[in-house]
Parts: sequence; C-alpha cells; structure tokens
Amino acid sequence: MLRSLIFVLTCLWLSPALSSAPESVVIFQAESTAGWAVVEECHQIWQTEGPALVADLMGPEAVPDSITCLILDTQAFHRVFGGRIPEWGVGLALGSGRVVAIDYARLPAVGRGVREVFLHEMVHALLFQAAAGTPVPAWLHEGAAMRYGGEWRFIDTVSLVLEGHIPDLSRLRGSFPNSTQLAQRAYRTSLLAVDRLLAEHGEQVIPELIAATRRHKNFSVAFVQVTGITEAAFAAEFSSRMRLRYGWLVMVTRWPVMFVLLGMLLLIGGGRKLILARRRLAEMELEEGE
Repeated sequence: MLRSLIFVLTCLWLSPALSSAPESVVIFQAESTAGWAVVEECHQIWQTEGPALVADLMGPEAVPDSITCLILDTQAFHRVFGGRIPEWGVGLALGSGRVVAIDYARLPAVGRGVREVFLHEMVHALLFQAAAGTPVPAWLHEGAAMRYGGEWRFIDTVSLVLEGHIPDLSRLRGSFPNSTQLAQRAYRTSLLAVDRLLAEHGEQVIPELIAATRRHKNFSVAFVQVTGITEAAFAAEFSSRMRLRYGWLVMVTRWPVMFVLLGMLLLIGGGRKLILARRRLAEMELEEGE
C-alpha cells in the first residue's frame, strides 16, 4: 500500500513583501525507499519554484487545489496508468488537475531529469485546474509544460527545423501521436508556438487566456478576446515566421544546395591559392632580376 506524506508549502517566498503569497499543498506518495528520495527532491523543487509557477500560470492571487503526486517505479506506473499513456511516457497529469504521476525509474532512459518531468506535469495540473474542465489545445498545454519545465534545448529546435516540416498547430489541438518521432516533433513545435505567443503578447498571456477560457467555456473565443486575432490566424503567422526564420537552415542542409556551396567554397579556396602562388612567383622573378 502506498504510504503518503503531506508537505504544506507555506511561507515559501524569500521577500517579506511577498509573505502573503497563496499556500500550495502537494501530497506526495511513494512506495519504496528510492521513491521517497525522489519525493524529497520534488519537495525541494516545489519549495523553490512552485510559487512562481503558480503565479505565472494562474495569476498572482490564485490558490490552486491540492495536488497528489505519485512517485512510482515502472511496474506500478504501468499497472495504474498503462492504458492512458504511450509507450515512451514517463509522466502524466489527470484531467482533474488533482493528480500527477511520475515513473522515476525510466527517467534516465528518456533523457529527462526529475525536475523537468515533475514541473512538466505540475504545469499540466495547474492549467487543468485553471481551465476548470474547459478543453485547452494540446499545443498550449505541452508548449507551456516544456517551457516552464525547463526542457528547451537548442538542439531540439535545430532537429525540428532540419526535418523540413513544422506541423500545423491546427493538428496539435488533440492528443499527440503515439509514434516517438512524430510526438517529439509535436512537442518541439508546441514549445516554439508558446514562445512566440509569449513574445507577442507578454508573460501574462497564458493566465489571461486560461481565465478567459474558463469564463467563456470556449478557448477559441478566449483567444480572440485576449490576443485580438483568431487561433487560426496565429497558427498561420507562426508557420510563416518559422519558415522565414529557419528556412535558410533547411535550404543549406539539402544535398543539391550543399553540393553547390561546397563547390563554391572549393573554387574560392583554389582561386585564392592560385593568386598567392602567382604573386609569390612574381616576387621571386623580381628578386632574381635585381
């Protein structure tokens, strides 16, 4: 049976001026000594980063409901959630926003640390709670989870661009593909889209979007109200900007263009050497004449 431990996270703010920050309750559950070591790490992470995360996603005055975080080994994780996650999944958040779970044993296999996965799933939980049951597109959910979980790596963006195709955001509103490669492409695209959204409309756009979604019971209506454009217009602008920003990288890495560029570099290098050689011969002839 799972043993439980409750951390009531109060007085987390270092500045006295912020001592009135809302209290957040996370209930950690584990079933092994190794699991409890991960619990302690998650507890420290939440103490350090939890209040700011709540403010960024739900607003500075928000008080989220308690969240139960299950720290499980692989066998227990798949026994409980096997039918809800793809083969490569190591974490999930239930739609109620009250439960998250992490398969700590498989984290090294997917190249993610405890902090990244824990914060990723907590972002989902907070967004689920803030939206109060109204559906929010997967690209916003996953992009925000990757951004605030600290999962961005430049190599991920380069990998997506070099594939030569950035998925349309309209195809990333529902569940992501089960294929590992397609899912990675969807995650990276979602992160770039959320980054673009924040760059255009400021850091408060996500809590404003979620609050408007909760009021109107419709994300598309909320998106127009908060940003001034439709979600489809944003998706088209995002796609166009990505092609403009990274199109050159795609072009130069294609074989015909790469062959031409290499040929030009060889011609330039060979021409430079020829000029230097002729100049040296001329100098030698001049020296002999003198």
